[in-house]
Amino acid sequence: MNFHIPTAMLLTAITTLIMGLSLAFTVTDYPRALQVPIRQWVRSLLVSPFAFLLFALRERIPDWASIVLANVLLIVSTTLLVQALRSYNRLGSLRAWSVANIVITLAAVSVMTYVWPSIAGRTLLVAGQLAVLFVFGIAAIYRPADQVTNPERMVASFLVVGVLVMILRMTYASDPLMTTLLDSTPMQSIVFTYGALMPVIATSGFLLMCGQRLNKDLARLATLDPLTEVFNRRTMTDLANKAVAASKRHGRPLSLLILDIDHFKRINDEFGHEAGDLALCRFVELVREMLRSSDVVARIGGEEFVVLLPDTDQASAAVLAERIRQHLHATEFTVSGWPVPLRVSIGVGSIGPEVSNLESLLREADHAMYEAKRTGRDRVVLAADLRAASKSES
Repeated sequence: MNFHIPTAMLLTAITTLIMGLSLAFTVTDYPRALQVPIRQWVRSLLVSPFAFLLFALRERIPDWASIVLANVLLIVSTTLLVQALRSYNRLGSLRAWSVANIVITLAAVSVMTYVWPSIAGRTLLVAGQLAVLFVFGIAAIYRPADQVTNPERMVASFLVVGVLVMILRMTYASDPLMTTLLDSTPMQSIVFTYGALMPVIATSGFLLMCGQRLNKDLARLATLDPLTEVFNRRTMTDLANKAVAASKRHGRPLSLLILDIDHFKRINDEFGHEAGDLALCRFVELVREMLRSSDVVARIGGEEFVVLLPDTDQASAAVLAERIRQHLHATEFTVSGWPVPLRVSIGVGSIGPEVSNLESLLREADHAMYEAKRTGRDRVVLAADLRAASKSES
């Protein structure tokens, strides 16, 4: 039994239109970061059915619709699909190139329909453009390659198949068995079988990509402070407990800093909460500049942070704390052109004979930080010095 091309096109158009409309109703259920690529994918699914419908009506409607407009819509649909993949991976737009490509398609197909009628010429042109667009889609997925997920590999693999199919179609552009687009030939069967499967398989893979990104973002939000993107209190507690256990097990030093931004309320009151948010983010950037990759930063309160320092004794932690304080003191921070001083009070605590667990380590460092506040702010206080002073008084 012959492969009936018009029927395959109509079924593909109906399937793609249903998928596009269904996905359009779910866009707002996704986070904003995913809504842009999903909307572009939806537009692709809503444009391609009209291309297939016009192809299926060849010889029943004028050539300007069934040939010229149909091919242009096919290129537009594939361009939107590629742009969706680029947006998903936060790559730049190809708008200028895409517009130029669509204009070239319109002009070239019109010439090869009315001026120099050539099925083989149109086939070479459109198949070549689709192959190039598929390559752009693959490049959007594999950039950077080390972060490619399995759903992305699924979509990329299907695009690779599309490139091979288009190259094969270009190789047999002058098919002696084909006199019109609707002729059922082995080459046409391969092309339109791929065309019928592509919306279903590619959309399934794209939705899996979005679902995996959503799960990854949710897991990330569960461990990080959403504003400063450092660890939150719960994650810090888990990591610190493990660090304390490792320190005691292997006999290695461990220290902890508690940092509290001085006069932070004044920043919010005088410049607004948006300025306060900027100050917090800038504070984190400056602190991170002074740390090692193994050090852990966490936000445990409004303007209060913890820095966990593995393999760091009390003396080294005190030196680091002072360097952080001086770095903040020396760095200018402005809001709307107005200088806003970033000052910090730091308490330093270390694991030792009198501090053997996380609770006592946090308590002593916190007490030292409040002593720094009490004695004038913008300074570093060691918990060990407070213990020594307390013993000497008693």
